[in-house]
Amino acid sequence: MAKYEKTRVLSILEAGSYNAFFIGTQGFIFTTLAIYFNASPLFISVMTSFPIIAQMFQIFSSRINQIIGSRKKSLVINAFISRTLFVLLPIFIFFDVRSEYIILIIILLFSFFGTFVGNTWTVLIKGVVPFEQRGKYFGIRNIFSSITGIIMLYLYSIFLEFPNFKTGLLLVTGFMAFFSVLSAFLLMKHEFPEESEKISTFNLNIFVPFKDRNFKNFLLFMFVWSFAIEFARPYFSYYEVAILNINYQFLGNMGIITSVISIFLYLFFGVVADRFGSKNVLSLGILLSTFSPLMYFLMNATNYRSIELLNAIFSAFAWSAINLAIFNLLLEISKEPSENYIAANSFIAGIAAIFGSLSGGLLANHLKNIEIHFMGDPYHGIQLIFIIGFILRIISVILLTEVEAMEKPIRYKGIFSPEAALFKRREINFPFDLFRRNRRKIKKSELPPSVDVENEEKNQVVTNDNKEDKE
Repeated sequence: MAKYEKTRVLSILEAGSYNAFFIGTQGFIFTTLAIYFNASPLFISVMTSFPIIAQMFQIFSSRINQIIGSRKKSLVINAFISRTLFVLLPIFIFFDVRSEYIILIIILLFSFFGTFVGNTWTVLIKGVVPFEQRGKYFGIRNIFSSITGIIMLYLYSIFLEFPNFKTGLLLVTGFMAFFSVLSAFLLMKHEFPEESEKISTFNLNIFVPFKDRNFKNFLLFMFVWSFAIEFARPYFSYYEVAILNINYQFLGNMGIITSVISIFLYLFFGVVADRFGSKNVLSLGILLSTFSPLMYFLMNATNYRSIELLNAIFSAFAWSAINLAIFNLLLEISKEPSENYIAANSFIAGIAAIFGSLSGGLLANHLKNIEIHFMGDPYHGIQLIFIIGFILRIISVILLTEVEAMEKPIRYKGIFSPEAALFKRREINFPFDLFRRNRRKIKKSELPPSVDVENEEKNQVVTNDNKEDKE
């Protein structure tokens, strides 16, 4: 594996350069670019969902690799096609060419070809990084990528505050173009083991997972969750930039706060997920994420500073938990061959993203010029989308309770109880199982008369501990 040390270093640099331009396709930076090109709320909604929608085409990755001839060639060709498209952005801005279809086509092609890059890279990198080093290696890679993203987010927000707005956009898109080409060039310099280059003849069958009852419950959760996110996601930034006209540098600073906190929380939630289960961490993350749409519903031009700060902190906790746990949970409940399950998940998420982005965009087009008064207080029409998004997120976490996965109770020492001095262990289960269907609580009167309820509970705790140790 020493011969691939150069590739491992290049992969870290590639992650940083990729994130340096990819950060410009997210949040308020992308919304500002889209508005500059005269994109409507519907177009913005669809474009932000393209990366998720494009995952549906991962099932054709193997076929694409066979047509091109090798995984390495497929990786490089798709990377150059998808990433070098961003070179066109500063050219169009310089010549004052504005059309929502320009940025729509660029994001569409970037997402479509980019999905084959990610799929192929995942397969190839396994042969470069030994299994026992992957945790540490990808941890370093992600931290470097996050730091690069923080630096560029800060610079982009400063550029957008330039007195000459066009000059600021030229600098933003110029840096995006440079780092997009650099990241593709670094991928071209990667070296992979010969056995990784062999193209598998495995044929995906996304219908197999639908025969798995537990995985069907997971797919139902994923559909509602993906729909909820894509339905409302573009309008957080749209509300900030187009309606409240919040200072770009302030928004950049809030993004930096979220990124810095997330770096440490990834380590924390990684330990928590190993101890208590990815499902518990995911449930906690989704519940925390429900605060964002509620806060944006209450946010206006007079209180946005404090709410943005609170949202930056809550988002760090919520999304670091979600991003860490959701893929781990997918792998945990998938059966072999896991490719079928991963493809089915991508397909369902893509379908949900299509419906979510279209329905959210159509609704936003009708609400963008509407003002609603409730008990004398004015609300912008777009804020209704946040309430709907809040309800959908609550529904998704209820559906998650139907998914069977490893869950361990969280234990704490009851510092406010009389037994605190004895450090008696207590168990707390997340309350999500209250929503499970067909759940019947056993009453005390239904127990045999000889059963000592208190001792039975204690014995049950010991029994559960023994089972967990065996597992």
